[in-house]
Amino acid sequence: MKALENMQNGLDRQIERISDYLEHLSARERVMVIFTTIFVLVSAVGASLFYMHKAAEFQQNRLNGLKDTIVWMQSNAVTMKASTENGLSVADKVQRVAQQQGLSVASQAMGEQINIALSHENYAVLANFLTQLVQMGLSIEKMELSSESGQIKLTAAVR
Repeated sequence: MKALENMQNGLDRQIERISDYLEHLSARERVMVIFTTIFVLVSAVGASLFYMHKAAEFQQNRLNGLKDTIVWMQSNAVTMKASTENGLSVADKVQRVAQQQGLSVASQAMGEQINIALSHENYAVLANFLTQLVQMGLSIEKMELSSESGQIKLTAAVR
């Protein structure tokens, strides 16, 4: 309660100083000071709203681009097929592609199918990884993307 009273007293002192200053001015100067103050405040609020709108618009465009990338990845990852690569196992193919891209992949074999999990900060790198897998003759049975602390986590079932 004491802090609130101190803040109120400080505010009252500032208002009193401003009132004393305005009383010493002529009527014309008083009007000019008041209108200039109002103009500066309105301009500052308008500029801040403009820049916030600009930043929100930029982020919305970025979000739309990322959504388009996800839709493309999900729609094309399953349909793309390629010829099989010289007798390597599924796990070997996954490790080879990951090594070529400099990615660390956690994999777990379940019969013919292998579950993989990896994360990166860029959708394009993950999309390129999936494209390389498909070009090596693997098919993606199931794919999930999630965002965790600035990283995009990809989990997929590959056959």
